Amino acid sequence: MPQNDAPAPPTLFLYTEEARGNQLVESIIVGQIADFSGAEKLIVVQDPHTRIDFIYRIDHFSNNLDAVSIAALPGEDYVARKTTTIGGATFKLAPAEEAVKLLRGKNQWIQDKGAVLSVLLRGAATKNIGFVRPQIQRDRLTRVPAHVAVEYLRDRGAD
Repeated sequence: MPQNDAPAPPTLFLYTEEARGNQLVESIIVGQIADFSGAEKLIVVQDPHTRIDFIYRIDHFSNNLDAVSIAALPGEDYVARKTTTIGGATFKLAPAEEAVKLLRGKNQWIQDKGAVLSVLLRGAATKNIGFVRPQIQRDRLTRVPAHVAVEYLRDRGAD
């Protein structure tokens, strides 16, 4: 039996409120995007259901990941530390291992639904990629509810 020596990509568990029920969903960390000064560092996480790579601002105080944009970059670009332009500004890319450091050891986060909806609506309306401020205001969760279901990537099979 052949053995795959490639290490598994780093993941986190993202609490989502979806039609299937409120749950923690294991999601792949794709990489990191940072402005050239290094003052703002964002994490890129792939939604396992849609395969959309969301760019999130990390809010350690509220335990939320706030979607600010969508990334459409190949994973190799992060590993190669290439640059990309979003909304007219140039950003440096870094591999997933760099993004993991931004999480400060925490692997459970809350996806701010209003921020994700704002990003998806902007993308559908304008067909271009740029940064979005959350325009859909929803009650903000600050803690993952107890005893929620957990969806692991390994259980998704080859969807």
